[in-house]
Amino acid sequence: MDTQPAKKLVVGLIADPGMPLSFAKGLSSSLPSVLENMLDSGSEWSVEVAEFSLPLDDLGEIELNSHSAKLRKENNWDYLVYLTDLPKYENGEPLAASHNVGYGSAIVVISALGVVRRARVRRALVQVLAALHGVGDPFLKEDGQVSTSADPFSVVRRTQAATANEDAFETIKGLRGRFLLLAGMVRSNRPWRLVPSLSSAMAAALATGAFGVFYTSIWSMADFLPPSRLTVISMLSVVIMGSWLVLHNGLWEQPVGTRHREKRVMYNLATLLTIFSAIVMMYLVLFAIILAGALIIIDAGFLSQSLGHDVGFAEYVNLSWLSASLGTIAGAVGSSLDNVDSVRKATFSHREVERRQISMNQDSGNGA
Repeated sequence: MDTQPAKKLVVGLIADPGMPLSFAKGLSSSLPSVLENMLDSGSEWSVEVAEFSLPLDDLGEIELNSHSAKLRKENNWDYLVYLTDLPKYENGEPLAASHNVGYGSAIVVISALGVVRRARVRRALVQVLAALHGVGDPFLKEDGQVSTSADPFSVVRRTQAATANEDAFETIKGLRGRFLLLAGMVRSNRPWRLVPSLSSAMAAALATGAFGVFYTSIWSMADFLPPSRLTVISMLSVVIMGSWLVLHNGLWEQPVGTRHREKRVMYNLATLLTIFSAIVMMYLVLFAIILAGALIIIDAGFLSQSLGHDVGFAEYVNLSWLSASLGTIAGAVGSSLDNVDSVRKATFSHREVERRQISMNQDSGNGA
């Protein structure tokens, strides 16, 4: 008995550089089988990934519908999904995803998904592709709510499209939704990748902190101070270095376009949390190096004689703790980022400026 060949469906998955592209590439191999199992087993699905950023209009909004037909035709894509980390708003709330059946296109904003795992992004992609393909959302229950097994912390508000050529979208609601967006923005900035840019500050802090290993006055001070006081000193050192780096390198952001006031708050909070997270990572590395040096260099008997009581590992920890804090404070002043551009590219308003300069006539041939 003759059987008809499976219909081939091609999904164009375009993504911004950085975290969106990383997710897109990581999901490209497994997504076709997921779509076949969950949406349409009678079709042969394939996913093509392209690093590509869409331009913004004068209001700072992403232009997808006006370019989707051209991109789909040029690349022979049945559906187009855009993965981005640039925050977008609908009805005054952060957008998580939107789709337009008439244009065969959709957007997934990964920063609005929070501190996401690959499975969460996969679910968002399956949901928008289900809508574009005209099948039911496999993650919805009979009452129209997302299954708690799929997302136990959902704060999504769904708005259906009035016609096929209008956008349907999901937004994240309330204060909890803003915290979710902020966490996603910091994750998208990937603060761990900024640590190498702090190498000059790290060198200055290490040089200063090393004095704590050799000066008995710092030994006595560390032994005298309670943990609460040492905690305050370490927090102060991180704040001083973070403030210096943000102000000295001009990282304070001034976004424009729609909802620029809320964006200013969110963008700058994300920048601050990114910088401070990178500094905390640097601080922990500095502490570990000083602690290792103290354990190797300072004899326990000599330290006990200097402090006038028996010593254990806790005394070495306190000494390294204070030395790392003092080193961070001293190393902050006059230090700078080794690669300011790498940090500025991680800020969201800088990405908005870059998007406003994109020409689709130039990029359509290079990106997709």
